[in-house]
Amino acid sequence: MSRLLLIILLLFSFSTAYCQENILIGDSQTFYLAKHSNKIKLIKKLTKSGIGIVKLNRMVKSYTIDKEVKTITLCIGVNDCYNDRGINELFNTVKRTFPNSKIFIVQGSWGWGRVRKVQKDKIIKYYKKFEDLGCTIISKPIGHGDPHRDKKVYKEIIKIVEECI
Repeated sequence: MSRLLLIILLLFSFSTAYCQENILIGDSQTFYLAKHSNKIKLIKKLTKSGIGIVKLNRMVKSYTIDKEVKTITLCIGVNDCYNDRGINELFNTVKRTFPNSKIFIVQGSWGWGRVRKVQKDKIIKYYKKFEDLGCTIISKPIGHGDPHRDKKVYKEIIKIVEECI
């Protein structure tokens, strides 16, 4: 019996370690993305509804440096109405905290709430700033409409990310 328990614990630790190599952080849309992946682990300490870049940057700054993380999937933008509130600073903080990571950026949603009238070109320019810093932009955005339900697009986005990792 104890041997079986040891094997189960070892298998669990390997699967947990694998998941922690690929993490997911950001705003409320992040929780929906996480539902569709076994390869990418949501970091609750770095994910919060209503969060913008300034708050996320503070949270990442206070997080323990982790050289084992290989990829970060980041969902941010909508709560700042796609205004740059410190993209460069967030990028530098993420790279300092997770120095060996590649960063994937999930494009958010629009056409609802405070982003009801945000123009597509503003969103494109916002994410281009991440791309210019070396991040990989996931081509499929969450898109038009309220994102606060489990939409089909979340599964599609996670599939794209998982193919990249």
